[in-house]
Amino acid sequence: MVKSSTPIWVLLFSFMFGFERPRLLLVAIIVVMVAGVILTVEGETKFDPVGFALVLIASIVSGLRWSMTQLLLQHENMGISNPIATLYYLTPVMFVTMFTLSLVFEHPLDQFQHSKHFDTVSHIIESFGLMSIGGLLAFAMTLAELYLIKSTNTVTLSVAGISKEIVVIMLSVMIYGDVLTPKNVLGLLVSIIGIIAYNYYKLSKKNGSEKGQYQMIPMHSSSNSNLNSSSTNSSTTRNLRD
Repeated sequence: MVKSSTPIWVLLFSFMFGFERPRLLLVAIIVVMVAGVILTVEGETKFDPVGFALVLIASIVSGLRWSMTQLLLQHENMGISNPIATLYYLTPVMFVTMFTLSLVFEHPLDQFQHSKHFDTVSHIIESFGLMSIGGLLAFAMTLAELYLIKSTNTVTLSVAGISKEIVVIMLSVMIYGDVLTPKNVLGLLVSIIGIIAYNYYKLSKKNGSEKGQYQMIPMHSSSNSNLNSSSTNSSTTRNLRD
């Protein structure tokens, strides 16, 4: 539920960086979507203040991260405006950080020695194959997110993230038989309404900007221009002869 507040922080940082103009309608749409997601996943009764603080900090930093990513992608003079180039420079830092944290907290070497997923050659091949598939999917998702940010903005990405959460919840109901309470179903409907409202907001904003554009209409046709130029050339030739 706390993680669902990420779109709010994304929107606040978008206001701070100047990616979006503060509009009451946009704020209301994002709040409605977040409230819908909170209602959808509501049901956790145990509260842990440390976990709450960690997830809240992660949500805030996530909003800052995507805003900084948009700043890199949409400024050509920074040199890494291409999503592939952005991954090229950021991925090594991310890998070293996650690998170090994994060694400290997860002890992967001990897991390799005692896990049943690595006890035989076939299990090792199967495990690394599944991890490779997950890695390729994660790479494709990250690349799609960067292209989406470059083409639109971080607020649109956060709305797409809410859509992903809704799909995950629906798949969990259909595949794993998870049961949704009436409150969860209400939250699902509210989230869908918020997504529809955001798409309508972006569409109306785009149409409004296109209506504000105009084109210059030439005062003379091309034939008149050619006629005027030919007459000018002929008069110049007469003057030179005289």
